[in-house]
Amino acid sequence: MSERIAVLLGAGASRDAMLPLTEEFARRILESFDADLLAAVPHVRKRQQPIVDALHVVYGAMVAHATEQGKSALTAVNVERLVSAIRLLRDRRTHEAAPFVSSWRPSIESVDAHPLPFRDDDLREHFSLDSSFNFRLQGLADRIAAIAKATFEAGDGSTFRALEDQLLRKICSLLSHPADLTYLDPLIDLATQQPGGLDITTLNYDLTIETAAANRGVPVDTGLDRWQPGLPLRFESIDGRVNLIKPHGSIDWERVSSSQRNRIEGFPLVRHCYRTSADPEAQPTWGTSSSPLIVIGDREKLETDGPTLALLHAFEESLHRASHLLIVGYSFGDEHVNTIVRNWMNADPRRTIAIVDPGWVTERMIIGPDTDPSFKEALMYTAGLPLKEVPGRIVVIRKGAREGLPEAITTRPLSRLENLIDIEVLPAPIAAVRITNPGYTLTRITARAWPEWKSNPLTPTAALWDHEGDQWVETLELADLARGETHEIRFDVHGDRPLVSIEINASSWAYTVREKITLDIPA
Repeated sequence: MSERIAVLLGAGASRDAMLPLTEEFARRILESFDADLLAAVPHVRKRQQPIVDALHVVYGAMVAHATEQGKSALTAVNVERLVSAIRLLRDRRTHEAAPFVSSWRPSIESVDAHPLPFRDDDLREHFSLDSSFNFRLQGLADRIAAIAKATFEAGDGSTFRALEDQLLRKICSLLSHPADLTYLDPLIDLATQQPGGLDITTLNYDLTIETAAANRGVPVDTGLDRWQPGLPLRFESIDGRVNLIKPHGSIDWERVSSSQRNRIEGFPLVRHCYRTSADPEAQPTWGTSSSPLIVIGDREKLETDGPTLALLHAFEESLHRASHLLIVGYSFGDEHVNTIVRNWMNADPRRTIAIVDPGWVTERMIIGPDTDPSFKEALMYTAGLPLKEVPGRIVVIRKGAREGLPEAITTRPLSRLENLIDIEVLPAPIAAVRITNPGYTLTRITARAWPEWKSNPLTPTAALWDHEGDQWVETLELADLARGETHEIRFDVHGDRPLVSIEINASSWAYTVREKITLDIPA
């Protein structure tokens, strides 16, 4: 089977483009809304104030709830949960949980709109001088009671609906200005070098890949202009091209309510049209029927109206064309994506994965028969198994995208590994050992030496030679060791024929190393 690489990008893949992520993103949104309100002219500020107040109420309530549970206020709100919360409050009158909620927070109701059942003109009739006094009083009490009742009922959600629309546009605006994108050049190079081009699936809405490819003159196909409701969306493998699959949408895509003017030809039942917008930063126009096509929120990732499902199927098909998957900056938080990747791995034991993740945890995850682990936890558990027992199918590059992409494209999992580290005692008269790394890159390497012979009250001492500091030290910290690299450790002993122990500790993304050897050093 000839190797073919496919790519999956998560939010971390855009970190090096200086774009905001998760909790940082939510804070940036809040700051941007506040700044826009402060700069607005008076009549716009008056109209916008309830919307900003609603954002403050939601954000503050989420922070308060998290801190009450002992969680950090700094990580209490991410943009996905923020959007989901606003949508729930928008639809709280009809939400399935509504029968079980006796009342909402007063602060929620105070910022929402409560439409009154009568207009001013309706009441003015009762006080017309042309009407008799009895007619003016007739039904007035009932109308006043109806007005009072409306103020105590749940709001109509219109404030939160307006907030949602502005929030989506603000997300598009904040993602519209990526910084230097040359760190993505290894992917663009792969698209030009690999037969059939490169399939990249990104869960991000930004335009980093499109821009990086355009900077290099490499064509990109997103498929949106070819999508038709009810039909599969096919991506052809063409040399020198990037097939960019964006199942969660894009900041330059928009959803437009279908009408007689813009209805898709031959599809009269389609509710919306989907097209590329010329300006992802466009501000909302009053009365417009368009909105950004980005699928965001904790529970909205399987959007059924639009190209989402067709693009997810295209992602699945792109994996079946591949033998190796490169995953960059994805935290394995979307179960529908995890399922597709898991099924792809299960279908063929020769398929492998390389993960670029600077925050990958080294420690082995304990998964018992009664647990339901996330896919990332399952991968950690697999990574922690002895490589003598299972063939490697996963390799992790614990770096960010800028540093890790070139290495990840060429690195493959090790199929078998007999030793985690090799230690060789160098022959006399040199008091030294040589360590060699036969496996994955080792980091946080330390060596410590001490005498085992303790019968003499004047216990002899042992020290290691620090090559960089040019001195003898008790504990030596070594530079990272890539696969096949070696390092010599010299040691010095004061005393008569002691038994010297040298302990070496290190870690890779998949395992930890702790080796101890005892040497009989002649006087």
